[in-house]
Amino acid sequence: MSIRSRVVVAIFVVLQALAALAMLALSVHGATGQAIAAPIYFLVAAGVTLWVGLRVPATLVVAGVGLLMVLAAPGVVAALGYVERVAHERRVAGTRVSDVTDEPILSASGRPIGVRLSYTVAVPKRGYFSIFPSVHGSGRRNEQLRLDSRSWTVDGSREPVQFQPGRSHRIVVELYPPILVVARDTRCLQTAVIPPLPDGVDAGPLRVIIYETTYGNPAYGGSDQLTRGSYDLAELYRGVLAEGLSPC
Repeated sequence: MSIRSRVVVAIFVVLQALAALAMLALSVHGATGQAIAAPIYFLVAAGVTLWVGLRVPATLVVAGVGLLMVLAAPGVVAALGYVERVAHERRVAGTRVSDVTDEPILSASGRPIGVRLSYTVAVPKRGYFSIFPSVHGSGRRNEQLRLDSRSWTVDGSREPVQFQPGRSHRIVVELYPPILVVARDTRCLQTAVIPPLPDGVDAGPLRVIIYETTYGNPAYGGSDQLTRGSYDLAELYRGVLAEGLSPC
């Protein structure tokens, strides 16, 4: 290997090492397997660059191969992201939701303040998944109002449960207006997110989306789904406000 080729190989190996370190650093928010792929990428890229440097006398060819290996790093990340996205879409498409029921949640004083949603889920793959819902109003007067998941149980447990393929899991979720913050021992009021509350709105079914499934989720090919019961979202907000909770 000529001195010029050695310099070129050294430069590109350093660049490939930096690319691998960048892949590793971004793996926290990146695709699954990216942390494992980073050192493998470096070994392959540096090995190919060194092998070409030893076998090919043309420095320009060595530089071209080294550059190609550097540019392969974002390609590896993109490929991992694509594989993860396809796997996620298949899992969502294969997740089944059934036996969906709803009922109002009443405060100690008897005011409606939320909705309790219960449903059965069967997943095609083992893992920990956030298969939880949100509930939304319909029409222009209610478009800013919604209910968020605040507490839940999976198969009666409040602790994280690993979903098992071929097994049905029963999930019970309590949904409240987002102005209510629920912790294990305390509840408080998020006063900064109180929207205008319309008057004179008739109670009606609310739109349900269960995330990580197709249920009520048109983004994954699902159709709109409604609660069986009728609710006035503005009154649920007012019920929470009437509890006299301390600001968060």
